[in-house]
Amino acid sequence: MAATIDDNGLVGINVRIWRYVAVLYPTPATNWRKFAFVLPVCGMNVMQFFYLLRMWGDLPAFILNLFFFAAIFNALMRTWLVIIKRHEFEAFLEQLHGLYQWIHECSGDEYSRAVLLQAEREAHRLAVCNLCASFLDIVGALVFTLFKEERVHPFGVALPLLDMSRSPVYEVAYLLQLPTPLLLSALYMPFVSVFAGFALFGRAMLRILVHKLSLIGGQGKDHRMLVDLISCIRFYIAVMGYVKNFNELVNLIVAVEAVIFGSIISTLLFCLNIITSPTQVISIVMYILTMLYVMYTYYNRANDLVIENSLVAQAVYNVPWYEGGIYFRKTLLVFLMQTQCPLEIRVGNVYPMTLAMFQSLLNASYSYFTMLRGVTNK
Repeated sequence: MAATIDDNGLVGINVRIWRYVAVLYPTPATNWRKFAFVLPVCGMNVMQFFYLLRMWGDLPAFILNLFFFAAIFNALMRTWLVIIKRHEFEAFLEQLHGLYQWIHECSGDEYSRAVLLQAEREAHRLAVCNLCASFLDIVGALVFTLFKEERVHPFGVALPLLDMSRSPVYEVAYLLQLPTPLLLSALYMPFVSVFAGFALFGRAMLRILVHKLSLIGGQGKDHRMLVDLISCIRFYIAVMGYVKNFNELVNLIVAVEAVIFGSIISTLLFCLNIITSPTQVISIVMYILTMLYVMYTYYNRANDLVIENSLVAQAVYNVPWYEGGIYFRKTLLVFLMQTQCPLEIRVGNVYPMTLAMFQSLLNASYSYFTMLRGVTNK
């Protein structure tokens, strides 16, 4: 069993990263690290904006650099959200750790431990994969620019009244971008992995609850059945509180990201129609797949909560109510009515994060792409 939140396989890797850079759990001795971590990337994002202004007449180059600008801006937005809502995130992590320990101590049967272990392994594997893929992707961008004939930076940057392609400005700017694989990986991916870890733990708790409900009945004792049912109701209330706090933490950021990702995907699809370079085509396809992967990770994990909650309602319905007394039956009926309310993460507290919503976002992105293509073809 994990002794601290840093040892918890669900979020441990990402919490340790955020703790090291003082995004979470800062101390007087480490508080300066978050500014040294975030402010240089903020400066680079501003320089990217100036570069976009210079690329306004070159549409393919403008769209490609708009993607980089939006991706880094999104990574900064996630990190600043965690910094600003640090106390809420730390309280939620403590809630997760408390529920994790409670399940081990009070519901420590072999099935519950196996479900938690499976969720931990899945979250840990996802976090490692995300960090490695992000790091290698950015390293590739750094190395790729060295083989181009003209002088370009991995991430297009510019400053007013300054030629970034002349020596020694070009060399200095390139050297300053060398730490970006570490910085951007630590900015971009931990939030995705933490979101997945939160959702996986919620799914694990709902699976454990379904298992507990399946054990009610068959004892021939009304009192024993009532005690077990009340225990399940308390467990469900804890899950409801967990999902509610989870939703309050992330609903606004996922709403903003849905708009950003949908817009960028449609513009990248449009860019595929106006470029001829095979290298750029491969790059754009990779960028589109990366954004789709991040969005799918969000919506697939959130969709799992909706599915598992529906299974809870089925498990309550299948409890042998006829074996209990009148008070047991009334309690079970109220519980059944409560489980009809979906436990879900909402985009901006409006739309549920489900795979159906993910498909709707893809349809909207494709519609905007066809509209752009139709306008330019006229």
